[in-house]
Amino acid sequence: MCKKFLLASELKRIELRFNAKLGTNTQEIPKLYAAAEGDETYVIISQDPHLIQVFKFGMTPFFAREQMNLINARAEGDKNCSNDPGYTGSNAIFLKQSFRKPIQFQRCLVIADAYYEWSSQNKPYLVYLQNKKRPFAFAGLYDQWKNPDTLETVFSFAIITTTANPLLQSIGVKRMPVILSRSEEMEWIRASNHLSNVLGLLNAYPYDRMNAYPVSEKVNWKCNDDPSMLSPIGEKLLEEIKTAPLQQRRFHKEKPHSDKPWFQNRQGSGEHKE
Repeated sequence: MCKKFLLASELKRIELRFNAKLGTNTQEIPKLYAAAEGDETYVIISQDPHLIQVFKFGMTPFFAREQMNLINARAEGDKNCSNDPGYTGSNAIFLKQSFRKPIQFQRCLVIADAYYEWSSQNKPYLVYLQNKKRPFAFAGLYDQWKNPDTLETVFSFAIITTTANPLLQSIGVKRMPVILSRSEEMEWIRASNHLSNVLGLLNAYPYDRMNAYPVSEKVNWKCNDDPSMLSPIGEKLLEEIKTAPLQQRRFHKEKPHSDKPWFQNRQGSGEHKE
């Protein structure tokens, strides 16, 4: 699953990466070192692919009588309950009442730099894309719900999950968020895209293009939303050698080169230039 993620990139970097602008009436959000349920963060929706908007993490379907806060949506729906990584059946998310309309008409890109996952020993890891590929996008769904008590309209989203790839399986994790490749992003939010094509995008991201390392348990508490929780406290799961053929990369124990977060440059600005 995906219950917390990192979004620390500057707004200008995000706008350039996604060829989109923050809405003129939308306030810029602060850096989120551990965005969690209830937080407001950046999304791009299918109805306006060149506009960055701010929605709440934790979707409430339009028909709900009270707030629900669905943070994740299973790509397989009620199928593959055992989370078999070799599952070859259909993605049946469209059969779930809460996601039937959103998967067809209300898809979004959820912008992130990395995310957190917990091992089978309940130890937190920071999971990221290799070669400084950030920010990237999760496949998301959104809806709008009118609070019957306050009459406020709430725009909120959920992140779609699928079975974990070998990288996450190596620490006992069974599910992971659907991370879209750059070429898939516009396909995901293209309003006219056929449902069968949309469902075909709900796959696990290639394990050898990702990595992860353990971080402090400070990430477990909301009050600790600060850069220090990104610092590695152990070894990376994969060796990152650009010249090595992909088929020769293996899981191994590699000590971090420093105690700085993975995205931090020598000057400590927290931003890589690409």
